[in-house]
Amino acid sequence: MLSLEEFPRSRANANGRGSYCLACHNERGRKSLAERGGSRTYHLSRRYGISAEEADLMLGDQGGLCAICARAPAAHVDHDHDSGAVRSLLCFNCNGGLGQFKDDPALLRVAARYVESHRAGQLVGPPPGQQWWPTD
Repeated sequence: MLSLEEFPRSRANANGRGSYCLACHNERGRKSLAERGGSRTYHLSRRYGISAEEADLMLGDQGGLCAICARAPAAHVDHDHDSGAVRSLLCFNCNGGLGQFKDDPALLRVAARYVESHRAGQLVGPPPGQQWWPTD
C-alpha cells in the first residue's frame, strides 16, 4: 500500500491529494501531451490557438528571423492582447519592447520621434510649438 506522500497534492479532492500516485499521474500527463502533439503544440494551441506546424510555417515564411528587426531569431509568438489574434514571430527584445509600450502605436511613434530627434542632434523635447504625444 502506498503512503499519502506518494500522491500529488490536489485541491480537487477533500483529502488534498490526487487520485493517482505520482508515477501514474506523471505517466497520464505524458500520454495526454503526446495525444495533443507534444508539449510545444499543447502550449501554442492553448495560449495562441495555433499548432507547432503553423508556428513552423510562420517561422519559415519569416526566414527564421524576427518580423520587426529581421536580425535576431524569431522565438516568440506576438499576438494582439485585445483580440488574441496572432500577428507574427518576434525576437525576445522586439517582443518585450512592444509589451513595454503596451502595443500602443501612438506611443511607439512618439518613442521613434524621440530617438530620431536625439540621433539628429536636436535639443531634448519636441519641435517648437508641437508635442510628441497624441492629444485625444
